[in-house]
Amino acid sequence: MREILTISNEWWETDTISKEKAKDYKRKIFTKIKETFLNYRQILVLTGLRRVGKTTVIYQLIEELLNRGIDPKNILYFSFDELVEDPLKILEEYSKITKVDWRKEKVFAFFDEIHKLKDWSSKIKILYDTLSNLKICVSGSASVMIESEAIKNLAGRFFSSEIQILTLQEFAELYFERKIDNFELYEQKLKMIFDDYIKKPFPEIVKWEDRSKINEYIKELVIEKIEKSDIPKIFGNVNISLLSTLTEIFMKDVGMTLNITSLAKDLGVHKLTLLKHIRFLEFGKLIRTVKNFRPSIRAESRKLKKIYPSNISLSYCFYPELSKRQILENLVISALNLDKYWKKNGREIDFLKIDKKIIPIEVKEKERIDRGDLKNLVWFMKKYGVEDGIIVYDGREDVITIKGKTIILRPILRVLFDFSI
Repeated sequence: MREILTISNEWWETDTISKEKAKDYKRKIFTKIKETFLNYRQILVLTGLRRVGKTTVIYQLIEELLNRGIDPKNILYFSFDELVEDPLKILEEYSKITKVDWRKEKVFAFFDEIHKLKDWSSKIKILYDTLSNLKICVSGSASVMIESEAIKNLAGRFFSSEIQILTLQEFAELYFERKIDNFELYEQKLKMIFDDYIKKPFPEIVKWEDRSKINEYIKELVIEKIEKSDIPKIFGNVNISLLSTLTEIFMKDVGMTLNITSLAKDLGVHKLTLLKHIRFLEFGKLIRTVKNFRPSIRAESRKLKKIYPSNISLSYCFYPELSKRQILENLVISALNLDKYWKKNGREIDFLKIDKKIIPIEVKEKERIDRGDLKNLVWFMKKYGVEDGIIVYDGREDVITIKGKTIILRPILRVLFDFSI
């Protein structure tokens, strides 16, 4: 462990952190994360799919601390990707190397990929409750599990931030190496890189051109790393072959309606085994399930769910000939983090965004909208007393008022630019 700690914490010797680690470009969420980390005692929990830049954000936080004059030896970084060890043992070894008394001195501890440590939240809770001088940040790729563990054992003790796939704005800034903060001004440039964006929205590969290398990167460092390493290490008793088969099915049939009985029969597995492995893929952020909305939770749970890749780029590795409809739907659901759709008696609304109110969202793979495209949306809005609806499409920004209801026409590029509607 001593060698790993020494190599991982270069600033103990150099008083600085390399630009290969703390990259110059900072994600839009970085300012919020930095302010949360520096201004509150609570544990900072960073989650997100593999390769979205969680570790880079941690290194940038470390750089911020160094720039503020924090003693380099009072900053500890440890990745559980390298070795799974008890945090207390890590801190004891850290103290032996640096001579810093972590029980008394102010220490900033960063624990990366902590989801690989069994019962991690209980161990971190003990440190938080007994040592007010210890400022802790943890990260994990198995986001659902990380969040549920934190809620279970760290209630009131943590703030959570999910680092998502690059927005189109962030992708463009990395691609063109310039600030792009005006959608209208740069719209033509955004159109130019749109196809690249949907196939490789990961910070490290923005400028890669070799399609085979891009596919290899996403398959091996994102998908297979989760299927063959993260999930088995966390849960045990995992059928990796079944995970791989399910991944390929869900990546090919984007937005498929899940029929557990039929799929279990086709794959020759018990329904409970199938459900468990689908949950594993959700834990790893490879897929997301979308439920058919009903006012009653019990009624909703009985309705058929749909399955989408967490991001459409994961599907391209397997099936480059995706339909435009599949691409646009998946882009919208990922960007807006949606988990509801509505279908009843032959009518269907693609997605619902539910916060304080219900906002129905329809996705159209066309540049012009006619009255026929609005029929289901207007019917739903009247039935549920909804005032505003949204259509995401390939056209221009516009607003339509029909039968007293307001329908906003939002270009797909605008939605992807900053993940908002």
